[in-house]
Amino acid sequence: MRVAILSDIHGNLEALEAVVADIPSRAVDRIVCLGDMIGYGPDPDAVVSLVRAIGCSAILGNHEAALISESARRWMNFQAQENSIRTEQLLSEESREYCRNLPRSLVLAGALFVHGFPPDSVFIYLNRQSDRRIAELFASSPISLFVLGHTHELQLVRMEAGEVVRLPLGKGVVRISPQVKTIVNAGSVGQPRDRDKSAKYLIWDQATQELEVRYISYDCEATVKKIRLLGFPEAYAERLCGP
Repeated sequence: MRVAILSDIHGNLEALEAVVADIPSRAVDRIVCLGDMIGYGPDPDAVVSLVRAIGCSAILGNHEAALISESARRWMNFQAQENSIRTEQLLSEESREYCRNLPRSLVLAGALFVHGFPPDSVFIYLNRQSDRRIAELFASSPISLFVLGHTHELQLVRMEAGEVVRLPLGKGVVRISPQVKTIVNAGSVGQPRDRDKSAKYLIWDQATQELEVRYISYDCEATVKKIRLLGFPEAYAERLCGP
């Protein structure tokens, strides 16, 4: 099975459309979205609609969870909480219901997919977890590959000689050994935190055990213009194309 993996689209329709246009060239069997389709960006409803239209298997992110309860929204910083309220107003009732009913995790193609941290947290950040906690996860689970988002930063974490090793993950192909417990952070389609304007997504090939990181160019200035017209925080625009 070949799986396209999208994460943290964050209402960025232009980035998502560019990724969706690229996917057919990769001959995938399934598409998975790791949550946070909404928030920060100007087109949450259109993004949710497109994710559904392409038959994507989506899971719950913390921004979708914020539609379910106030306690989930309180996990966000104040600026993100305010933006979450505005985002909810931009969603149709059908899209809100869809987001509220997403599963918290998914097992597919020999991997566990979750937004935050395994087995099913939408709030916990990988980059804030100790090596000990990651080692405990690896030791306690029969699954060897975990794929997640939330941090917006591409990263590979695995066991090497009994130690937890954290490695950067960039454009291109890497092999993921089924004998080595591994966490892959998928980065972000629509709200990068790495100073690179591209929309990033992954292709996981279960048969060859290869993971491809795709960098896709898109018209970020169009998204920035819409963010500013809506009066969203300037930081959400600057992350896309710079000041």
